Amino acid sequence: METNGIIYFNRGDKCAIRLLVSLYSLRKHYGGNITVYLEKPYPENLEKACEYFDVDIVQNETKLDMQALIRKTDMFGNPPYDRTLWLDADTVVLGKIDEMFDYLDDYDCSIPNFCDWISTGRTISKRIKQFQNIASDKFIEKALEPFAAINTGVFSFKRSDKWNQFVKDWVTLAHEGSKKHIFIADEIAAQVLLPSISEWGLSCYIAPKKFNVSVKYGNDVEDKRILHAHGQKHVQEMDLCNLWKKEFNEMKEKNVANINDFLQFSDKRLSKYLNIKRDKTNNNFKIKTIMPKIEGDTSDITIVTACDEYYIDILRETFANWRKYKSIDTFPVIVFVHGINLEDKRLDFLKLPNVQLIPWSMSNAENHREEMLSAFVLGSAEHVKTEYWIKLDADSFATDYRPIYNEEMKKFAFFGHKWTYSRPQMIQKLDEWAKKHDKPKLKNALPMFKEGRAEGNRFFHNKKRTISFIQFHRSKFVRFCVKLLKEPRLPVPSHDTFLFYVCDRFDPTQIGIGNFKKNHGFTQGRGKLGAKHIKEQLDKVDELNKNREQNNAEVLKPVNTIKVEVKELPIISTNDLSVVEVKKL
Repeated sequence: METNGIIYFNRGDKCAIRLLVSLYSLRKHYGGNITVYLEKPYPENLEKACEYFDVDIVQNETKLDMQALIRKTDMFGNPPYDRTLWLDADTVVLGKIDEMFDYLDDYDCSIPNFCDWISTGRTISKRIKQFQNIASDKFIEKALEPFAAINTGVFSFKRSDKWNQFVKDWVTLAHEGSKKHIFIADEIAAQVLLPSISEWGLSCYIAPKKFNVSVKYGNDVEDKRILHAHGQKHVQEMDLCNLWKKEFNEMKEKNVANINDFLQFSDKRLSKYLNIKRDKTNNNFKIKTIMPKIEGDTSDITIVTACDEYYIDILRETFANWRKYKSIDTFPVIVFVHGINLEDKRLDFLKLPNVQLIPWSMSNAENHREEMLSAFVLGSAEHVKTEYWIKLDADSFATDYRPIYNEEMKKFAFFGHKWTYSRPQMIQKLDEWAKKHDKPKLKNALPMFKEGRAEGNRFFHNKKRTISFIQFHRSKFVRFCVKLLKEPRLPVPSHDTFLFYVCDRFDPTQIGIGNFKKNHGFTQGRGKLGAKHIKEQLDKVDELNKNREQNNAEVLKPVNTIKVEVKELPIISTNDLSVVEVKKL
């Protein structure tokens, strides 16, 4: 009876965490054989962590004279199973993968089409041409004919003598390409050879792209089976990266396979995501919490907040929290102040070089709520001079050191925290306001009140809107909203409802919605409970972050220097090829 199994390869510590995350996700959908090839140097406890997932471990002879990616390809030549599925360490398994074995009923190997790209496209054809004068002309000519673009992060194959010979020739070509410093030489060598695989008496099936979904280009794939964070994209700001982060955070929370012991081996991007840094001293690794790296030039973004007699005491607590965790001292800051003389000692904590205090009042406001919330539309439109601004409610606060914004937010008219409902009376008033307006997109639009359902004091939209305890704005859009007003007064006493309504009527694609609590470490406070309550919440945040740092320090143990014995071994056997053939191949 034929055996099926999955293989991985790891050398060094760079991919150790990614390997464990991939195994964790794999075991949710696959209960069969797994073999992990480990080649020194690697973390001394990695073998034990892998065994948590019931895998076989094979200790490879070290071949440091061969690039890791080419050494990976070398693993394809003599697998432990009749039918083998290779997975890169930076993959996440999201569903059943049995079909990758089933394709081998009729073919010798199977590899997914990558992103529907083809070999005649600009990117792939340019890569193939790099192997001119390295590979045989006939292989180059065949590779430049229409053929599926491939990525070798997911690849299934049948064991045979013919397959073994193909892999030897593949490795030889890839190694020659690496000497020429060709990018991902292993993968491009496969792109060159696979269209001509019949030369070895073999056949190849191009599998659906669902089995190798690009974390960058795969949003259109509905049935995602295997996600691939190729090029160290596992924790970048892309929607599909959240699938990798979900698996990783599950493991970290429960310390599955003792993964917290491996945080010391976090790569640069993961370290940034975790807000940690590696500090090696006397062969010991320590993790230290670091301040977030602010993206871009923060001089083009203003922080805007407001306070009055009641909220001044609350803002005193939260402002220090913002400075500590979100580095707001690097931004221009505007504070709209109502009912307090700017010389009042209570405002001394705000008298900083980057902070501008602006008196705020509205004699035509119906109530105090309208007066204060209008500051974030009318006041910001007048006084914010930067291209973008971020509203922070006085009782909102940071929960960790992650950056308060990212560059993606600048693509939208505004970007806020996800929300589902509005006050019915506000939507009705905005519909009345729009119907009387001279702008066709307002006047001719169907009433928004018909685009949802009212339940008591809540109107649930058939789309998501935002809540603005924190909200990122494009200043030009807010000024546009103000120009729509016939008088300096909002149609409804709600900053976020008004902006949402206008943007939805003119261009709903400009509404950016995210999760500031989950992704940016910023949450909504309950100012109605008073400054004492807010201070208690902030003390809990400080204690939590302090414990997190202490736990990191306790988890990380000294790492002994790993001695590596490198044997003098040939790269591959070339007994079956002449010197001329090897050079030409």
